[in-house]
Amino acid sequence: MDEERTVGREAPVTAVRHSNDSPALRPFPGWRGKMLSPAQVDKVLKILDVSHDGQEMDELIAMSTSKGGLVDDEVRIRVWPILLGCHAKLRGDLTDRSRWRQLPRHKDEDQVELDVNRSFVYYPKDETDHQLDKRKRELSDVITKVLREHPMLCYFQGFHDIVQVFLLVLGAERAPAAVARLSLLRIRDFMLPSLSPSLAHLNLLPAILQAEDPKLCLHLSTTQPFFALSATLTLYAHDIQEYGDIARLFDFLIAQPAVVAIYFFAIIVLSRRDELFEIPADEPEMLHSILSKLPKPLDLEALIARTVQAYNKSPPARLPNFVWWRVSPYSVLKTTQQPVRDQTVADGEILFAKQVKQLHRDEMRKRALLQLWKYRRPFGSLGVAVLVGVLSFWLRKNGTDGVIDVGLWRIWNIFRGIDFNDQSNPRSKIPADASAPFSTAPNQPPSKRFLWTLSFYAQFFDVDTSEVLRRCRSALYPSAPFLDILDGNPDLYGPFWIATTVVFILFITGTISQYLSDNHDIHFEYNFTLLSGAAGLVYGYTGFVPIGLWASLRWFGAESATLVECWALYGYANVIWIPVALISWSPISALNYVFVGLGFAWSVVFLVRNLWPVVGATDAKVSRVLVIAAVALHAGLTIAIKFLFFAHGSPANKKAGDADGE
Repeated sequence: MDEERTVGREAPVTAVRHSNDSPALRPFPGWRGKMLSPAQVDKVLKILDVSHDGQEMDELIAMSTSKGGLVDDEVRIRVWPILLGCHAKLRGDLTDRSRWRQLPRHKDEDQVELDVNRSFVYYPKDETDHQLDKRKRELSDVITKVLREHPMLCYFQGFHDIVQVFLLVLGAERAPAAVARLSLLRIRDFMLPSLSPSLAHLNLLPAILQAEDPKLCLHLSTTQPFFALSATLTLYAHDIQEYGDIARLFDFLIAQPAVVAIYFFAIIVLSRRDELFEIPADEPEMLHSILSKLPKPLDLEALIARTVQAYNKSPPARLPNFVWWRVSPYSVLKTTQQPVRDQTVADGEILFAKQVKQLHRDEMRKRALLQLWKYRRPFGSLGVAVLVGVLSFWLRKNGTDGVIDVGLWRIWNIFRGIDFNDQSNPRSKIPADASAPFSTAPNQPPSKRFLWTLSFYAQFFDVDTSEVLRRCRSALYPSAPFLDILDGNPDLYGPFWIATTVVFILFITGTISQYLSDNHDIHFEYNFTLLSGAAGLVYGYTGFVPIGLWASLRWFGAESATLVECWALYGYANVIWIPVALISWSPISALNYVFVGLGFAWSVVFLVRNLWPVVGATDAKVSRVLVIAAVALHAGLTIAIKFLFFAHGSPANKKAGDADGE
């Protein structure tokens, strides 16, 4: 019997059923695909109905992923372009098919011809030599058209395996637009001038295995994941020999983010668990040989279902060892997390250019490190010679005979005599009342605190919240010398939490500043190097500069401040950067300079005012040098904060922006 159905908003179509007991059906008259079961007919009609306006992407993705995928090429020819976002451009491509022939030759066209001659080996079957030659010419034209229209793309061996599947499904007229978007928006990493971005994909494989099966991951730890390169590079088109299987797999891969192809290979590895454990872990060559070949036959539906489960259970951002954060923000692994149909070919070209520049920077850094390592001995010798020369010149100029011997002896005495519990300082905390519980009797020596005891560290945190807030207010609105405010009880509680607060605020506001300066980008990614950079900058400055100040004072024989007092002074000086960081993320560059400049001026006045009495215990020349050094280091901190975290409109950001626009 015949059933009338309406597909979307088009004219009614007929699902012809030859007999009630026959499973072979056609969804509508004119159907040129294979005969279908009743369930497949229902699925095909639903897909065609949803794909009419191309708006129900979630449903199309779900049906492409579900068992059986898109069922037949008659459906794929309509849905694949929608999934790739090129369905609206097909008509324009059909009206202009030869303009690309007048474009300059691409540098890789000779290799294209060699690979095309080796194509169509496994499918389609039962075609004459004349038909195969025609398909090879069409395949060559599709690849050449894409390369000439986008000459920045670099052809790779295996690209023809992908394109031949698109050619068989979409035909010679529709394939070029789909292949162009696929090349720039989904497999862009494989078409860069370097293979390193492709290898970066493989670095996710051990992390996925670790998340799914730690024991198997450990067993394969001696084997590099290069065994997955051929399959993932060609989207499995080079390894799967059945046309129906590769078309079904493309239904799934095209509908999902690019990283899913890596998850799929991980599931293939997991499906061979028993076989792999039969091979000793100390035979990586044999493991590589086994893993580099896909098992036959592949249970695609089961593998796809397990891949979806693994992806949902352990999404890329939750993979161990922070592998996802090391992926470039311009990689297709991250840009395809958003729907490809919302991106343009021009967007892909911009991302391509950014990846090329990033590759160039990485290559220059690697070369520099290799050169440094190669010539580490002469560089080291030169550095020592320069240091000795400068030291000799300084000693001769200052006429300090025997200063080295005296200096070494003084350093030894300094570190031998460190006593954090020194009560000789006039600002020392008043001793506790001897009558108090657990106190030491007046005629008994004070108890010695050792590094391995909690009491040693507890003395540096002997403050309450109100006292920390009072010290913060004194740092912001100084009314008395800060060392007098400490009253012989310097703490590390305030400096630590102030520095930690500054670190996180710099990361948050620096991220906001980056977002405002990069709002032209397609996909914004959090830059977690800002967090590690802020931690290194703030903790390093607050921790090591006071040590240098204290060591200098001891070197010149002054004992006007203890090491903990130096830490407290610099730690509380950072409190001004909390309000400065909160207001310095705006897109108005001049305003940001004003805010950061005020923060520098405020904090440097606080430091100089409190350092001057401390360094005054040395001679006048040394005092001036120490104060100038402290101001210079603080200026370096300020400049680093401005240009590393609030670069919107700054010279650093303009340079990056100009480079991107070249």
